Amino acid sequence: MLARIFVKDNRLRPSFRVLVYILAALAAQLILAIIVGAAYALVRGPGALLTRTPVWLDELIGTIAVVGAAVLLRAFLDRRSVASLGISFTPRSALPECGKLFALGMALGGGMQVLFLLIELALGHSHVLSVQFTRPVVLNVAFWTVFFLYAALAEEYPLRGYILQNLWEDWGYWPAAIITALGFAALHVGNPNFGEMPWLTVFNIAVDGIWAALAVLWTRSLWLAWGQHFAWNVFEGPLLGTPVSGIYTGPSAVTQTITGNTLVTGGKFGPEASILLPLVELATLAVLYALYKRGAFAHAPDNREAYARADEIEE
Repeated sequence: MLARIFVKDNRLRPSFRVLVYILAALAAQLILAIIVGAAYALVRGPGALLTRTPVWLDELIGTIAVVGAAVLLRAFLDRRSVASLGISFTPRSALPECGKLFALGMALGGGMQVLFLLIELALGHSHVLSVQFTRPVVLNVAFWTVFFLYAALAEEYPLRGYILQNLWEDWGYWPAAIITALGFAALHVGNPNFGEMPWLTVFNIAVDGIWAALAVLWTRSLWLAWGQHFAWNVFEGPLLGTPVSGIYTGPSAVTQTITGNTLVTGGKFGPEASILLPLVELATLAVLYALYKRGAFAHAPDNREAYARADEIEE
């Protein structure tokens, strides 16, 4: 009886592997934080122990922890291909296709934010004051571009990589997609200004999680979802000047004032808290689906495991 609960295909059941992964990732992050914090104090002096490490360093520690734990557990606990988590740099011949998927994801992610801005301008809620690329703006955009590149990976690789794949194996695609979408929303609950419109914000971010899960299904990898997430954040904050899930990112290329009903504008949390966001998501999802149906991803690298191939949804 216990074997049926805890074991599947002579491996620890995938759902329990998810729990092991969460604990391992948290432990890895704690250990790395202690090691890096001690090294930081040695470089900056004992007083550094009383201050927080820079946000970019905290995020980098988290990224290394969650990605490293996923790679190790996929190989040694799951005993499955690490490439099946959705990102692989081999064979070299596949890299151009991976790059195309990432670039398309960037185009869709950036396009979502531009579309949202155009709607806000048309409704009279957004007023662009200036567009500038001064030295402080360029440096700020460069900083956040690098930051969001690995910050997006830190969310996509665990959620749409390790956790989605294991739940997919255990329960099927849609339960896995929904659970990881809700988990994605839960990650943002502690962000600044989340409490302004919590339920709408959770719904919107969960919709984005479904969007990303469908991107994984249709493109057979994480490349497009990673590119979309990355560009979404870069356009949202340092380029267009709106809060990134409640976080202010400093001087932006576009300076705008936003007025009107916060249900429409998203208020201090940003577009993720706007009732318009699901419409933007659906519009770009329709584009992605059309590309999928036309066979645009037919030559994309396919490192999926058998359960994912068997459960692929054919419309």
